[in-house]
Order: sequence, then structure tokens, then C-alpha cells
Amino acid sequence: MYLNYRKMIENKVVDSLPCFLTLVSTFSKQWKEYWVDKQRQKRGEEAWAAAWLPWFRGEDSAAWLLSGSTALQPKLYRNSFESKLILDLEAEMRVEFRRRGAQLLTERSTPIDKWEWYFLMQHYGAPTRLLDWSDAALVGLHFAVSKRGRNSDKNADADAAVYMLDPWWLNGNAFKEVSQVADEYHSLGPALPDWDEAKPYLTDDEFENDELGVKCPLAIDPSHFSRRFAAQRSCFTIFGRDTDGLRCVCQQFRCSFSEIRREERGYY
Repeated sequence: MYLNYRKMIENKVVDSLPCFLTLVSTFSKQWKEYWVDKQRQKRGEEAWAAAWLPWFRGEDSAAWLLSGSTALQPKLYRNSFESKLILDLEAEMRVEFRRRGAQLLTERSTPIDKWEWYFLMQHYGAPTRLLDWSDAALVGLHFAVSKRGRNSDKNADADAAVYMLDPWWLNGNAFKEVSQVADEYHSLGPALPDWDEAKPYLTDDEFENDELGVKCPLAIDPSHFSRRFAAQRSCFTIFGRDTDGLRCVCQQFRCSFSEIRREERGYY
């Protein structure tokens, strides 16, 4: 077991699809009831909480707390470079991708803003500060176990994992920090790209990102301008200047972990 050091984080072992879905349903009900009660106490109604959904991320190895593990880190931060150099490289890649990326487009018009270009970079595997999630539990499960049985599977002997995140809880932490630099903030739920809370995470000028003003990752919903985003029900956490920010706030945010035993998952 790997996630056992705070009550806010719970780890469960599953050995069947029904067990996995039961756990998802149980946690979802508990977490949503928390927000319904919170909204009822604060506003006298629960309409906002009706939009609450958990997020899921599948990893093909459950050993995320072991030394050297890069699980729950975005691709851009999976190295030992200094943060200034990393952000300088990101600026160069953003410029180059915007210059060359049009040839990759297979859907509608060119991305309309910096965020759509950045989401598209992630879509094509470029290193970014984004970490993929989905609000569909079975999509997370698919990515956890889909490599099993393939020659390319580097973690064939490891247990897989699905992480279940409460994005409202995460952004409750992020908004407290963002409120110090944003003009106004919306207090609840995943951010949208045009919210003031999102502005400190992605600069308009690629070369003005030397020092990001925030540390805590932000949960953000992308526009589904790509059919793949829609099919996978994609959502993201975008990291600030803390290269391991998600694990650093694990003791504060609401997260669940399902460890999928390798000896029991042959039918997936």
C-alpha cells in the first residue's frame, strides 16, 4: 500500500471491475454530499454542487511514492533541470509549436488562443505542465491497464493504479493562492481557461514565464475543440512553479487511490 499517511487520502485494492465501480460510486457519493452540504450551509441551496464530478487518472504502475517515480508529475517536470531552465525551454517549445503545429491540425480551425495551443501541445505529446485526467472512471481504468499483455509494457510485473481526485477540493487550495495575484476568483469548481484564476498559470507572452507566480496546481477544464478531448472527457491539472506540486499538496486535497492487483486483472 502506498497512500496511507493522511486521512484525506485513501488507498483501496481492487481485484475486479464490479469492485472498482463500487468504490468509485461510494467515494463519489460521499464527496458530492460534502459539497451539497457545504453549498446548502453557505448559500441556502445546492445548485452549484449539482455540477460536481470526480476526476480520474490511470497509471500502469502503482509505485508512485517510491524514490524516483514521476507519476503525478507533468512531462515537462520529469527531469532534474533547474526550474528557470525548464520554463525557458517551455517558452521555446510554445513558440515553435505555434509556428509549426498548424500542419498537424485535422479538425476545425486553428486554435483560437494560447490555451487551445497549449492543450494541443499536450494532445500531441509535447512536454507541458499539464497532467491528463478524465471525469470518466472507465477512461482512467483503461489507461491504467491498457498496456498489459503488450511487449512494450515496462511495468508488466507491477500493480496498476487509478487516482480519483476531487478537483473542487484541489482548487479550493489553488484559489487561496491565486486570489493574491488574480483580479477576482470564482471560489468553486474546475477553472475555465478564461477565468482570472487561470491567468497566472500561462502567460500571454511565452518569454514572460521566468517565474510563475503560483505553486499549487490548478484543475482546469479545456474546451473540447478536439474530438479526442470530447471522447476521453479530458480535463487537466496545470502545474505552477512547484515541479512536484500535486504530491506536495496530497496531504491537503481529496484524493483516492485504487491499486489494481496484477494477478487478478487478466480479463481487462
